[in-house]
Amino acid sequence: MIAQSEEKFYEEIGERIRNFRLKAGINQEVFSELVNMTRASVVNIEKGRQRPSLYLLIRIAGILKVDYIDLIPYELNIKRLPVEENKHKEVDFGSIIASSDVDLNERVKSSMNQFIKQIKK
Repeated sequence: MIAQSEEKFYEEIGERIRNFRLKAGINQEVFSELVNMTRASVVNIEKGRQRPSLYLLIRIAGILKVDYIDLIPYELNIKRLPVEENKHKEVDFGSIIASSDVDLNERVKSSMNQFIKQIKK
């Protein structure tokens, strides 16, 4: 019973990949080159016979310009967080360094603070 639902799960993922690929106007040959796979592997993924890793799903989603969660069947009750809740809060690395138990000399602290200022720009 689990194997059947697992099979259906990967068939649905493959169908979604195929639908997004077609919507993007990309044929299997070009798509296989973009994901660095053989065309046969793309066919097998789209048919649900080959199970893509999470890494590959994320790569495929990037190529198809969709969110990787769009490739996952919603029947598993996977829910997206609202956009405002999904934002990461900005981290104040300076205060983390200042409150660190690590005894950094002033030159290292100064260098780290300069680096932090540059990456915040």
